[in-house]
Amino acid sequence: MRGSWLYVNVSAAAARKRLAGRGLGVKKVHSAGRNQAVVLHTAEGEHLEELQTIFHDVGWSLTEQGLSPPIDNLRNLGPTSAQWLRDVGVRTIADLRQLGAVGAYELVRRRQPECSLNLLWALAAGLDERDWRELTAEEKQALRRELGR
Repeated sequence: MRGSWLYVNVSAAAARKRLAGRGLGVKKVHSAGRNQAVVLHTAEGEHLEELQTIFHDVGWSLTEQGLSPPIDNLRNLGPTSAQWLRDVGVRTIADLRQLGAVGAYELVRRRQPECSLNLLWALAAGLDERDWRELTAEEKQALRRELGR
């Protein structure tokens, strides 16, 4: 099957749902790992831009190497926290690494004042691929200091 690949940060089922009834030269969608899919397409020009726009909120790339895992894949995060992060522009784990746990927490806190420090603990531990309950009192205190609390 000829075409080009578009790597996206949603499951294959979610990608198919987003693409339903749109055409855009999409030939096939299949899984590329946890919460990631690859779309085989023949779209060019405006159609390719439209295809990319469909996935702007979760992240996409023309190469597999160019796509960081979605924020949903970070350890300790549930769907609500992941959505809060996407809402402030943190779509991938690479985005979170660039901002840091405290920076991302501050962005979310401005939009979601009800979020607790547990989100900060989850982000900091998740970046180290640890359970948030493993953070020591000293690590939590250091995060509070960085936060200015």
